[in-house]
Amino acid sequence: MTGDGESETILRGPRPDDIEALWSLCKELGYDTPVEPLERRLNSIVFNNDQAAYVAEIDGLGLVGYIHIFTRYALEVEPCAQIQALVVSERARRHGVAAKLMAAAEAWATGRGLTWLSLYCSSHRDAAHAFYPTQGFEAAVVATRFNKTLD
Repeated sequence: MTGDGESETILRGPRPDDIEALWSLCKELGYDTPVEPLERRLNSIVFNNDQAAYVAEIDGLGLVGYIHIFTRYALEVEPCAQIQALVVSERARRHGVAAKLMAAAEAWATGRGLTWLSLYCSSHRDAAHAFYPTQGFEAAVVATRFNKTLD
């Protein structure tokens, strides 16, 4: 957030001391994941060249958002940059934080020669469905995701 005395949004890579804030953001996104495995999962993202994560920090508010992006390979289409998660804390929404995180993800993708972005967004996230078209996204398909737990 800039102008009118507001603090600037700083984007950076996540650090181990961000775990508690990342956990809170995961909860805001609707994932009630235990905090303990987050550091392991964060390390597997940070130390993998086919993945990236960026956090948004605002002075006085702390960590207010993150984006996780990875290269998705498939036989049927060219590789793409897949956005796994984008979340901005409710206290920092509508101030351009998500657009800045999206721009960082796009720069990461183009820097790797990827020519398109993809993401999934739950149907109940009305604000996200309004946001993504402002970033140049078009709804491509309506689908049902199926999950299976492996033993």
